[in-house]
Amino acid sequence: MPFVTFIYKIGKRTYYGKYVFDSMSDDHNGLDDEIRPMVLHGINQFRAQKNKHPLNDLKIGILSLSIEHHIPCYSSECEYKCFDFYCDEENYYSKKIYVNGKLVVNGNQAMNIHF
Repeated sequence: MPFVTFIYKIGKRTYYGKYVFDSMSDDHNGLDDEIRPMVLHGINQFRAQKNKHPLNDLKIGILSLSIEHHIPCYSSECEYKCFDFYCDEENYYSKKIYVNGKLVVNGNQAMNIHF
């Protein structure tokens, strides 16, 4: 499956993320813009559980992109524990989002997020 690894900033702290896609279109204006809505959604779900105000925007820097047709890119199911943000897109309508290793979105809870 294709994936993007990235960094993002909240305040002065830098965090690490990975977004594993079911499929990825090459028709977009930038990978950072492509993933930003879902990353914000997951982080805000986590912040809501901690009674913190939601974020309105997020700066994202892409570190790498891997497309399965070019590089064998299998990882174990436990790697989400190593990232501050991790999204596993099973398909367009079903995602698992982890923040700090904690599941915050499961299944179709993310369906109303539009890119």
